Amino acid sequence: MPFYEETRRFQCAGRAGRLHTVIEQIRTDPTKFADLKAGKIDYLTENGDVVQRLDDEHFLILISEEELKVQQ
Repeated sequence: MPFYEETRRFQCAGRAGRLHTVIEQIRTDPTKFADLKAGKIDYLTENGDVVQRLDDEHFLILISEEELKVQQ
């Protein structure tokens, strides 16, 4: 089972102005056993919604298809 280490947080807003925090996590393997997916980066919101990164400025919540833009 992979473990996760938080690497960054992004403050984002949807088109309706709703604010979200997107958490970037990297999969780790503290037991040092062969985990072929170690090093993969995953994204989710603070509420646990799975998010896909579209580009440097945008994310997409996969369940609701809400597009988020990183606030600068």
